[in-house]
Amino acid sequence: MEIGQKVIHLNHVDSTNNYTAKLLNEGLIDHGTVILAEEQFSGKGYRSSRWVSNPGENLTISVFLDNVNLSVKNQFVLTKIVSLILVDLLKRFKIKSKIKWPNDIYVDGEKIAGVLIENQIKLSVIKSSIIGIGLNVNQIHFEDFIATSVKKKTGKFESINDFLYVFIHSFNKVWNQYFHQVNLLDREYFNYLYLKDVKSNYKDNSGVFSGIIRGVKSSGKLLIEKDNTRIEYGMKEIEFI
Repeated sequence: MEIGQKVIHLNHVDSTNNYTAKLLNEGLIDHGTVILAEEQFSGKGYRSSRWVSNPGENLTISVFLDNVNLSVKNQFVLTKIVSLILVDLLKRFKIKSKIKWPNDIYVDGEKIAGVLIENQIKLSVIKSSIIGIGLNVNQIHFEDFIATSVKKKTGKFESINDFLYVFIHSFNKVWNQYFHQVNLLDREYFNYLYLKDVKSNYKDNSGVFSGIIRGVKSSGKLLIEKDNTRIEYGMKEIEFI
């Protein structure tokens, strides 16, 4: 499932995911198309949060995947693959990263990238997907949250266009490597999981507690060991403290 044969460059857009969805609704987008924006004025993140990015400094893109044909019950496969694509991409710049469940990418405890996947579903099957990605490349000042970037880690400026084509190479390589190798995918995703097997603080509906991440279910639920019992948490049921 190759991507990148077509790249659409935008100067200014509300969000690349919204733009991609509009093209899809109008029947004007082909599989593998990548939408790259210089600036998003309403970038979307996980849990309806906003992704804030300085214009022209970062990789803010959406990738359209057609004919995904994946059962809804296995939709977390997409999250795992895209997370590993970003890990692979950063390795190419000699940056070691971790996946903060479910799909944020962290370097040395600071966020460098986030993912928002929006699926188009028919009869419990994912027919197509819009993969939204924001990755900090050249930005070095972040006002509202603890974050980092490729430039902060390497000290080097990167051309966004060149960076995009390295991303496309990582995407095609990792997708083909893992999409039909679910056991290997699960193993690699867990290998790169942030705070795995380390006691840390979390918050659920009963309050703050100390626990240890022990695994991730195929459904995407996070397994945390709490008071010698393993508890499953969905994506809106647990917070990292």
